[in-house]
Amino acid sequence: MNSRLLLACGIFGLSLTGIQNPMSANAAGDRSINSVITQDQFVSGNEGSIFDVSLSLSGSDVDSDEPTEIVVTSYQPVKTRQDVRDAVNDLLPQIIDTVVVDISSLWDPITGRVNLAIPIEINTRTTNALQMSATGLYPITIGLQQGKTVVSQFVTFVERLGAKLTMPNTQDDLRVALIGSLDGDVTRQSDSSTLISNNDRVSVAQTIASLEDLSTTPITLAIRPEFIEGLDRSTLEDGDLLVRLQSTQSLTILSNTYVDVNQALADQSETIFTEQLRLGEDTLRRLLPTYKATRDIWFQQTPLFGGGAQMLRNLGARNIVMLREASQETKGADVDRPPTGLVELQLPDGGVIDAAFVDIKLSAALTRGSQNPRGGAYLVAQQILAELKMLRSELNADDFSTSDHGVLLSTDSGALPSTAMLTALRATLQANSAITFVPLGDLLSTMTHEVKDGSRLTLDLAQDADVPSISQQLFTQTQERVDAYTSMLAPGDAQAAQWKDLLSVMPARTLSSTQRQSYVDAIWLQTFLLGEAISTPTSTTFTLGGRESSLRISLRNDNDYDVRVRVRLTSSKLAFNAAEQVVLLPAGMTTSIEVPVVAKSNGSFPVSLQLFSPSGDVAVGRSITLTARVNALAGLGQLVTGLALLLLIIWWVFHLRRASQRKLNLTPSA
Repeated sequence: MNSRLLLACGIFGLSLTGIQNPMSANAAGDRSINSVITQDQFVSGNEGSIFDVSLSLSGSDVDSDEPTEIVVTSYQPVKTRQDVRDAVNDLLPQIIDTVVVDISSLWDPITGRVNLAIPIEINTRTTNALQMSATGLYPITIGLQQGKTVVSQFVTFVERLGAKLTMPNTQDDLRVALIGSLDGDVTRQSDSSTLISNNDRVSVAQTIASLEDLSTTPITLAIRPEFIEGLDRSTLEDGDLLVRLQSTQSLTILSNTYVDVNQALADQSETIFTEQLRLGEDTLRRLLPTYKATRDIWFQQTPLFGGGAQMLRNLGARNIVMLREASQETKGADVDRPPTGLVELQLPDGGVIDAAFVDIKLSAALTRGSQNPRGGAYLVAQQILAELKMLRSELNADDFSTSDHGVLLSTDSGALPSTAMLTALRATLQANSAITFVPLGDLLSTMTHEVKDGSRLTLDLAQDADVPSISQQLFTQTQERVDAYTSMLAPGDAQAAQWKDLLSVMPARTLSSTQRQSYVDAIWLQTFLLGEAISTPTSTTFTLGGRESSLRISLRNDNDYDVRVRVRLTSSKLAFNAAEQVVLLPAGMTTSIEVPVVAKSNGSFPVSLQLFSPSGDVAVGRSITLTARVNALAGLGQLVTGLALLLLIIWWVFHLRRASQRKLNLTPSA
């Protein structure tokens, strides 16, 4: 075996799982197997081959009168992946042979290390060698025995190669691709501060450490843009994490929405999802300039419905990688079927989109290995390797080629496995040249489609989503208010940018309704205070001295910045040449405006004054009612009186002339 690779595995020793005949170590000399350091993953088919394994023991046998022995047992070779999982769960096949080794002379009490070299025999049977007469993958138990009691024991696997072979056959390498996500809680709070939880900080630090340690291993990540933007806004220490992420190598970045809005896919809120995707891609481009996020592959971690899959196809996705939870609404998907090829998902418009399923059995193993606080990673890596070997054998038995099939690896949640798990897995798989890591895009581009009844396997997605989502009306109203008040401010104003930042995290699936309402309240309060700082006239009565006159209005802006408002006047008794006009109000100053009016009649009547945003009909501040007193029509009465007097004079002149004429007619001539 390659000693350097074994050494790489060794530094990630683990506490062992799969204990049989459990007993407290304190009850038997306080001695137990603490970890496995290295082991051979295969042995040649030659008589006298050696199975090497290194163990780490804890405790001492000073108080024990019984000798301490290691019991190594081989079982019938496994035939299927299920056989591997059964063996891991202590459902072992028939015993073939057992070797007992007294470790009193092998154990180094300083390091706690025991190096075992177990001979393999093919055609003979002796007490000091382990029988492996046939080729295959053998379950092996290694236990610590004191007296007649097994204190601790674990299950691993070793492959016996064919005769005269010293390495596995590399002509049918099975390709695997690693995919994960880098996510966390929403970092931008409703008061515009940045908060990154300690758990999220530890998680991102571990992910970055994994990427740094596995710089030559291709890994695909779906990174949450808002979360890494939070690192950029946070402390210097968090900023250093972002710098380290920017310097990683062998990483493929997938496009992602700014915050998690997978519920928008479920209820087909295309506007919200598209805007979030655009904002997310812009953020990734700004903060990770050395990477180009690809939209071709979408990593789906929550249930996917038909309308959402169609949205993804329309937005450029060509392959959807689905976790266990994502496939819950996929009708006809057999979750126990080895997902080594592509399937087609039927879309509502009659089209299809390709999908690949993460291997859920291996996801469970990766999750188990990542969650063990004391390790467990190396042993889990051996078990994953055993499953992959059996999967390769099953593909070959079904006449499938490994050149167009492969395996997608992720944890149950979609998060990247722990550093210890990834490092142990890489060392284990690289030491076995028949299993290779490849980039996700390369694997998907060469994977063949699953076939059923002579045609491509096509699965149906449920069309109706029953998931909680943000109120479309609430979001739309808040967005309209942000847009309206933004139009009042100068381009690039920091306050407007703050409102849009709060708006951008509102659709996050992880927010509770109470948390989401706090963002709405913050936006409405800030915009309300902006409007309240604009004072309208204190004198509410105006006298117009002529039929055509001007209404003078004074507006004061007590904000610390200039604002623009639309002034709107309405009255049933006045005609306005410019009923609306946009006015710039300098900060801390009073601005007078004149509005030309034409009076329709005399008297006193109301005039409504309301300020609006320049861009639309969103009211700013309160509406006030002014009183206009009009004497513009006084000259008309004088004209009427003058005409009446003139008519009276004309009547009297006419009357006197007629009377004089009549008198002349009655006088006799001389």
